[in-house]
Amino acid sequence: MSEGDHEAKQEAKRRLSEPEGDHELHSAMERMKVHHPHLWNVLHRVHFARDIDPSELDAWRRAPEGSPENDLVDHYDRALGYLGVALQ
Repeated sequence: MSEGDHEAKQEAKRRLSEPEGDHELHSAMERMKVHHPHLWNVLHRVHFARDIDPSELDAWRRAPEGSPENDLVDHYDRALGYLGVALQ
């Protein structure tokens, strides 16, 4: 991952933690929901529904390849990347 990719993901994470009134974020999330619902779903579960504790993601990164936990964290990382690009 390049430095720019990392920064874009960090910015996306920051904005997800403070979504109130962020119309650009909400528009990007709506586009993601339509075009990439599997990516939208994982961001929604972690940041809005809070049925996945963000602290679990680090442990899930160590899960075996192809496991549900590993797939979820892969989708989460891809979703942050998509969102980071959409917000630039």
